[in-house]
Amino acid sequence: MKKSKSSASNVLAGKGFYIALSLCVAMVGAACYFAYTQTSNDLSAQLESSLQSEQSVSFTKENVPKATTTAASTTTYTRTTVAEPAVTEAMVPAVPESTAPQTTAAVLVHKPEPAPKPVMPVKGEVINPFSNRELVKSPTTGAWQTHNGADLAAEIGDDVVSIAAGTVKSVEEDGLFGVCVTIDHGNGIISRYCNLNSGVTVTAGDELKGGDVIGAVGDTAEIESAEPSHLHIEIYRDGVFIDPVAYIQGKTE
Repeated sequence: MKKSKSSASNVLAGKGFYIALSLCVAMVGAACYFAYTQTSNDLSAQLESSLQSEQSVSFTKENVPKATTTAASTTTYTRTTVAEPAVTEAMVPAVPESTAPQTTAAVLVHKPEPAPKPVMPVKGEVINPFSNRELVKSPTTGAWQTHNGADLAAEIGDDVVSIAAGTVKSVEEDGLFGVCVTIDHGNGIISRYCNLNSGVTVTAGDELKGGDVIGAVGDTAEIESAEPSHLHIEIYRDGVFIDPVAYIQGKTE
């Protein structure tokens, strides 16, 4: 009888050991499961936070202008898209014809061409210059007198041309200077060509250009008959004698 109680006591002791062992295993398993679950939740939260951070950074880099990409990463940017209405032909207001832009035609401004420079009436050199109101001794008369023109060397029969464009004012035969042609050039300038031959080629009223032939050198000027063959030319400006050669050469004021 005592042996039977001892055996039962041993059996119970063995079962208690296994029960305690099972409880320990269960507790360890539960602890491992809890730790695993907590770790998984933490990892998921960290992963989600990381993804959200990357998306926020990506959005910031795509939408922030280059000039602002150096701003602190904590700045939050919000993109708002506004849909613009489509513009149709019916929505565009008609422009009245009177207010439509007008094309302005180019206005051509014609600058007046400079007047041609005067030309010498003959090609010879000056043999008796303009005296500029000073008295000089005449080779023909021997008297002291002013020489109001210039004598240009030329052979009898050489062409004489107008110094500039103008209108023939008169063709006459002077008692002292022989056959003379007077031309009005406008602006107060008048030229007079003396000692011509009788076969002049112009008449009063003729319109001339600079360089047009008006006659030929002759020997009709009695007051200068002692001089070599030449053309006597005079120029008036506003009724006053001026140096013909200086005027033609552009040396007068």
